[in-house]
Amino acid sequence: MTPREVLLFYLAASFLFIFPLVQADYFYNDDNWRALVAGGGWREEGRVVIEWFYNILSFSSKSADLFPLPLFIATTAISLALRSLTFFYFERPTFVHCLIVLPIWYNPFFLQNLSYHYDGPAVALGLVALIYAVIWSSGWTWRNLWIPALLLALALSIYQVLIGFFIAMCCVEVIRLVWQGRPSQHVLRFIGCKLVAVAVGVLIYFLTANQMMMGTRQVLLPLEAGSLLEVGDRLSFLARMFGGWITEGARALVWVGASLTLVGYAWAGIGLIRRPDPFWRKTLLLFLYLLAFAVLLLCIPGIALLFAEFNYGARTLVAFSALLLLVFFLSQQVLGRIHACLGLVLLIPLLAMLSFSFGHGRVLSLQKEQEAVALASLAYDINHSALRDEDSIYMIPELKANWLPAASGLFATMPAQQDVLGVGYILLPESLPRAGITNVYLAKDQAVIASIRRGDFSPVVSTRFYDLFVIQDSGYIFMKKPSGEPDVVPKLCLFVDIERCR
Repeated sequence: MTPREVLLFYLAASFLFIFPLVQADYFYNDDNWRALVAGGGWREEGRVVIEWFYNILSFSSKSADLFPLPLFIATTAISLALRSLTFFYFERPTFVHCLIVLPIWYNPFFLQNLSYHYDGPAVALGLVALIYAVIWSSGWTWRNLWIPALLLALALSIYQVLIGFFIAMCCVEVIRLVWQGRPSQHVLRFIGCKLVAVAVGVLIYFLTANQMMMGTRQVLLPLEAGSLLEVGDRLSFLARMFGGWITEGARALVWVGASLTLVGYAWAGIGLIRRPDPFWRKTLLLFLYLLAFAVLLLCIPGIALLFAEFNYGARTLVAFSALLLLVFFLSQQVLGRIHACLGLVLLIPLLAMLSFSFGHGRVLSLQKEQEAVALASLAYDINHSALRDEDSIYMIPELKANWLPAASGLFATMPAQQDVLGVGYILLPESLPRAGITNVYLAKDQAVIASIRRGDFSPVVSTRFYDLFVIQDSGYIFMKKPSGEPDVVPKLCLFVDIERCR
């Protein structure tokens, strides 16, 4: 395939993957308040490059919500980066070779990042910077150090967790170089250059964007034995979560992919042992080869494991793309040695990932519809109750409602959808301006919150999703967690065939 054909393939495939997200046009919590104030909050999180990106697009010092334009720009950029990576891996790429690189974008867990109107496109641009940081090569040694370091610092100023993706991609490159039988000096030189690039890139970030950071993002786990237990619990939770995501149909794909990966990994390792290199160099390279795979797996949760406030969201698992890339690369190498056409088997898992994306788009649409109905109901009750005359209304949100009955079928088919959605609330204060109500704030009076939770006050309006109170000349909205499990199918039977249900 020519460079133009490869680019057209990636453009078509990449835009197809994000089509459901654009169609859903769902506002996550961060999108709600950022759209109201035209951006903000990134400097305090050490992510100043996102602010610059949206300032440039808005032609202003503010950051307007321009979705889906930023996502279109990021998708075009990732297509260019994937083309560069393809020609870096393969001198004369074929259609099958393009399938190997595509999982960097087709990562199901990256969908949560891409679903954010503001942060998603910027994080995708961070991936682009890191792909070029990995494949950058120059005849000048100082350029091989400084250019990747600057690109890494740029990516960290977008999203700090992206350092895990960079290290994981470097691990993939080490395994690929060993598979190709590259001289040990070449592999060791690559590892040395990237280690220096990481050190310099982190230092540049620390001296620049990190100086603006404040709040919980800087708080790490204390250096004590209890922290090791906490990290172990977090890893155990992630392992159980991954296990729960594997459905019946996907189980066969996982086992076949894992088996082919292990065969390919062992194959390259055996080839390394048989090399005519000196024993000490061969031993060192074998150790680094084995270490690369372990480090890659550890990069999936990444540095998030070390922070005091652990984010269980799927959006932190960006390094999973590198693992998918390795699985596809080694699987194709093994299958290609059996028969050249067997590489087309990679289309099956890619189709599964594309199906997941379209399923996620439906979940976002259903969540959007439910929030719209709840918001309309709440706005009506506020305007037809004593809260209408209150100057200030305070909301006590419920962040673990996990209530979306309309998506119960999708959740049963694709359990990972619920975690990738990552929305446990029914409504938040930032949603009320969409109904024209601008005097709703987050409740902070702990005494009043505790009294409402104890049931010390009688609501003026009570529904399944919320209660409304008037306390001390202020209105309060208490969001509730709906009781029971969403029971959709029996109710549907009433409208289909009563005799059949009996």
